[in-house]
Amino acid sequence: MKTNITNKDNMIKNVLMVKNLTKKFPGVIAVNNLSLEIGHNEIHAIIGENGAGKSTFCKLLTGVYQADEGEMYLFGEKINIKSPADAISRGINMVYQERNSINFLNGAQNIFLGKELIANNRLFLDEKKIYEKACELRDSLGVDVPLNVPLGDLRAGHQQMIEIIRAFNGNSKLLILDEPTSSLGEKEIEPFLDFIIKIKKERDISIIFISHKLEEVRYVADKISVFTNGEKVLTEDKVNLTPERLIKAMLRKDLIESVEVKQNKHIKSKIILRVGKCNYDGKEHNLGFYIREKEVVGFYGLVGSGRTECVEAIYGLRPCQNADIVFNDEKINKSTPIKMINKGAILIPEERAHAIFRTYSLTENISILFLKKLSSGLLEFIKFKEEKELAKNILEKSNVVYSKIDQEIQKLSGGNQQKVIIGRSLEIKEIKLLFMDEPTKGLDMGAKNDVYRLMRDLAEKQNKSIIFISSELPELISVCDRLYVFSEGNVVKHFTRNEFEKLAILKAAFMEGVNNENK
Repeated sequence: MKTNITNKDNMIKNVLMVKNLTKKFPGVIAVNNLSLEIGHNEIHAIIGENGAGKSTFCKLLTGVYQADEGEMYLFGEKINIKSPADAISRGINMVYQERNSINFLNGAQNIFLGKELIANNRLFLDEKKIYEKACELRDSLGVDVPLNVPLGDLRAGHQQMIEIIRAFNGNSKLLILDEPTSSLGEKEIEPFLDFIIKIKKERDISIIFISHKLEEVRYVADKISVFTNGEKVLTEDKVNLTPERLIKAMLRKDLIESVEVKQNKHIKSKIILRVGKCNYDGKEHNLGFYIREKEVVGFYGLVGSGRTECVEAIYGLRPCQNADIVFNDEKINKSTPIKMINKGAILIPEERAHAIFRTYSLTENISILFLKKLSSGLLEFIKFKEEKELAKNILEKSNVVYSKIDQEIQKLSGGNQQKVIIGRSLEIKEIKLLFMDEPTKGLDMGAKNDVYRLMRDLAEKQNKSIIFISSELPELISVCDRLYVFSEGNVVKHFTRNEFEKLAILKAAFMEGVNNENK
């Protein structure tokens, strides 16, 4: 049902008003008929599960994407934002979760990126004036951040503040902060949130604050909106909302095809991987999980919860010290990817681009894992006939849809690319454990269901064990035998299949920070 907005005064009193905003991508509606108002001098928090539409909504506001339907008003004036530069010119600035800064430039130079001041000779930058103007802007915001030091030498909190100072290097009316504390240390978070509250009061600006951390949202926000499946399902003043009500609002409708999984089927199977405490990224992580043979075990958590980092540390992509890891009855010390592959474990990475050579053929992308096996002679020439036979065999077994064996892999659909990556991995002898990081990311529903069935077949018919990392809770509930919840780099909860309940799992993911705060 479409919103009827006729009150012009109501439009003007809000900094931003969007009406029935919709953005579609192939196979998915990322933002669905969404209407929202951002009040004057307000911090408006937006929360929701991964994939709820928060980032897409903000990219519509900043001109990265254009809406397929709907209207947008800034101070009562209907606008059509065509590009990020257009958004900035209108006073809409966004500080992204991934910083857009240059580490070897100092703070002042980063603040004036794209707005450099030129000396009178018109040949060189006026570095002195850039520094003076940056200091004036910093002082006007009441921030104590060094601006004459390379950004890479500053701690994360100072780097984040410089990004925000840069957003004020112009006529900023609406500031969008996407997970602004995700890279901050524990002691940096509260001062940063106090800074956000301070600039809202002193600079007469409205702020959209995107976070999955309920304790931060409750600390900083005036209003909170909940997004689910691309829709806004709740907007209320903070004082009227409890954490429990927010979590219930985030529950999604099940859109995942059911997969048959027998409960407790593998309870007596051998434990193939056991992980305790591990030190990586400069701190100790309490992991405490195990994987049995023939199991699909889910890793769930929010953005920055540490699931991928944990797997990368086990697999040897991330330096790890004092690791309590036992794989296939062998204690693992200083692992590397090649060592783990030889021992029987392989990683299917989140980004398919990290697992393929996009402009190489299907044959080349498959044979890349088997060059030693396929080469012969003193100069180790590739045996092309055997290479093609191997590729055809894997493509056939993996049910890959393709036109010819020498076509570029990038011309396949995402689902078929994923089948190639998984199929060639399974061809390696003695593979017992697969780490599958967001294997259905970017796939349509039909391709996703193919991956779900493949995982169950690998576990039940080929005796493989699978760690399934996903941000989509319904697919984990559908496919997995057990599930671990991660928060702030640690395992915080374990669920067996007969304990799967969406609300309980979401509470474990969202409430961990709140519980820690109250201890």
